Amino acid sequence: MSTFLQRLEVKSEHPQEGKATAWINRDIIPLPPSRRTWGSWSFVGYWMLTGFNISGWTTASSLLGIGLNVWQALVSVIIGNLIVAIAVVANGYVGAEWHVGFPVYNRFVWGVFGSFYPLLMRILLSIVWYGVQLVFGGRSVKVVIGAIWPSFYNLHNTLPEGAGIELNDLIGTLIFAAISLPLLLVPPEFYRKPFLVGSVIITITTFSMFVWALAKEGGGGPLLSQPSQLSGVEPLGSGAKLGWAMAYGISSTIGGICAGILNQSDYTRFASYPRAQIFSQLVIVPVSSIFIATIGVVVTSCAAGFYPEDGLLWAPYDLLESIQLHGGPGARAACFFAGSAFVLSQLGINVPGNAISGGIDMSGLFPKYLNIRRGAFVTAALGIVICPWKLLTGASVFLTVLSSFAVFLGPLTGVMVSDYLVVRRSKLRLSHLYMPNKSSIYYFTYGINFRAVISWVFGVWPLMPGFINAVSPSPIGVGEGWTHLYDLAWPLGFVLSASIHVALSTAFPPVGLGEVDETDVFGTFTEGAGRQASPGMSGSDVDTESMKGASVREMAV
Repeated sequence: MSTFLQRLEVKSEHPQEGKATAWINRDIIPLPPSRRTWGSWSFVGYWMLTGFNISGWTTASSLLGIGLNVWQALVSVIIGNLIVAIAVVANGYVGAEWHVGFPVYNRFVWGVFGSFYPLLMRILLSIVWYGVQLVFGGRSVKVVIGAIWPSFYNLHNTLPEGAGIELNDLIGTLIFAAISLPLLLVPPEFYRKPFLVGSVIITITTFSMFVWALAKEGGGGPLLSQPSQLSGVEPLGSGAKLGWAMAYGISSTIGGICAGILNQSDYTRFASYPRAQIFSQLVIVPVSSIFIATIGVVVTSCAAGFYPEDGLLWAPYDLLESIQLHGGPGARAACFFAGSAFVLSQLGINVPGNAISGGIDMSGLFPKYLNIRRGAFVTAALGIVICPWKLLTGASVFLTVLSSFAVFLGPLTGVMVSDYLVVRRSKLRLSHLYMPNKSSIYYFTYGINFRAVISWVFGVWPLMPGFINAVSPSPIGVGEGWTHLYDLAWPLGFVLSASIHVALSTAFPPVGLGEVDETDVFGTFTEGAGRQASPGMSGSDVDTESMKGASVREMAV
């Protein structure tokens, strides 16, 4: 048995990395300069792919299902994505300045043992989102296959009604899953050029669909002026009811990307210099998300005008299928290329955003046996096992899922951001992040930072009554006030937990605040361990100087 486990251990690629242990391997050490390849345009390409995708397309359209009109939905999306941009940059500072990812980030926030809790939560989300995006990708594959063989759309469904998916959709999902597997072998530092190429292709495709729909309809379509008649949902009118619905829409918008906000340092650690992630993400995150949401709702509205008998075609794969059914060979060719572009965009969001992210987090949980690549394959396998298509039975259900994530992740993100930027003033002692004993300043109390635990709990509990009421099969009868708190899930939870964490850390300061290392053990800033550093520097200075001390082997003890 011991021989078998030894064979499963992660092997080092370079002698200076040391042996993988239960606390460290090459994928969770602070990245050296040679592996930091993402410049500003890399982040632009990443967010163009993750923004220009099917879930982004349906964001504003889904909000019509709660009674908002098109313009109210778009305002909610705009506000939500502006908040997302700020949160993404704030939570990305650790990765950009110290080049560590989410698993190590939480060791100084929650403690070396307490960090396992947010890590497990993020791994669960990676699995769920990987599965959800597989389904979207599978439906895009169905469009591509249907463009070649139209009979595929009418393939006899042999699955039981309770399966939650038809046979042709399942085939598309499994094909998409198979296409994804080889991409899991590519290390994240090599994603820069694929991001840029993919972002150009999907941008051209979505803009072409937008122009085509406006030209065919001769305007914005009936959904812009008659949303309630087409969606079947009564308009909210004005006043408090409308205001709280828009608040819920804002929180749901953030909920759709809150998992990506949480582990942003998994990506920013690849930044070639600390500022590479700041202005590029502040601009491209809201612009890409708002642009695709606007295109999605306008194209849906136009389609309701020229394909009225097909109902509201919320998703692009539904629209492409209708275009094929109503068009000729030319339409089939256009749908083939458009469907292929959406397949590419789903690969762009699902592989790095979910599979690789899950792999990074699993390598932090079991670094002795799992690296990024192995963890990504585990994430991919479990993403199929959970039958993700059952999460996508309707717009309201999907929104509930998004908001439910925000209940837990908003407070968690608040604790993380406030700890690094406010409590620690961007100063870390990296060597102690890999020391699971009392010698580490991040050991706290039995390896757990009680300040983070208390702050997170007090950020979550006000949201729980509304959350339980929302996800229950039948309402449990909570007061309207609790429901309104739930409508503010992510931003309220973030502010509450961040404020409480700063207050607790001020009243009970953690040991080692302001401490930094004197030598560069991992070669993170100098591509070679051992250089001296000035102990007064902050994280924003680390792109030019070394900040660490203690050997890899000492930290493995």
